[in-house]
Amino acid sequence: MTFVLAPPTVSPSPLREPTKTLREKGADSFHAALAAVLATGLEKALEAGDHPRAISFINRGFAEGSPQLGCDLLCRAIAVVGTARTWTVQLAPLRHPGSLD
Repeated sequence: MTFVLAPPTVSPSPLREPTKTLREKGADSFHAALAAVLATGLEKALEAGDHPRAISFINRGFAEGSPQLGCDLLCRAIAVVGTARTWTVQLAPLRHPGSLD
């Protein structure tokens, strides 16, 4: 009788996300800190009823953060003040990598 050994099976390693570069980690930290600062400022402006200042924080979220951050801040403002208030915010222009503007 001849026994044939099956080839060894190698279980695939669990999927790992690629490690982030120092620059990517720094960007994540910056955006997290920016979001925290803007959210705190927005909350204080809304508590004080200072809607122009609240809009300034929302605009900074769009311009200096990301579209998602700006939308999150705007949604928070709408949730606090209500939909009856008209919010006019300024979206930052999209920047393309390598552009000189």
